[in-house]
Order: sequence, then C-alpha cells, then structure tokens
Amino acid sequence: MNTMQNLDIRLTDSLERQLLQEAIEAQQDYALDRAIKRLFQKVAGFFKAPEGRVNPAVSTAH
Repeated sequence: MNTMQNLDIRLTDSLERQLLQEAIEAQQDYALDRAIKRLFQKVAGFFKAPEGRVNPAVSTAH
C-alpha cells in the first residue's frame, strides 16, 4: 500500500511539473505574440498617411 501512495505522489508531481511547464510556455508564447504585434504596429506606423499627424494650428480651405 505504501508503494501505491508513493506512485500516486510521483504521478501528481509529474503532472504538476508538466502543467507548470505548459503554463510557462503559454506565457512565453503570449509575450512573443505581443512583441511581434507591437513590432508590426511600429512598422505600420511608418507607412501611415501623413494626414493622421496634422498640426492642429494649420487650417484647411473648405
């Protein structure tokens, strides 16, 4: 009976390590996805039309 209890603990520890590793990997993937998104947003900012950055003191003819 004692052997069975030790086996259960090892399986539980193993499962806990596996779940923890999966959580760490998911967090790293999320951080990488966010970093890539920010990079694309910065690159896209270089290609935006300049009218998005108009000086408010400049008036346009209507």
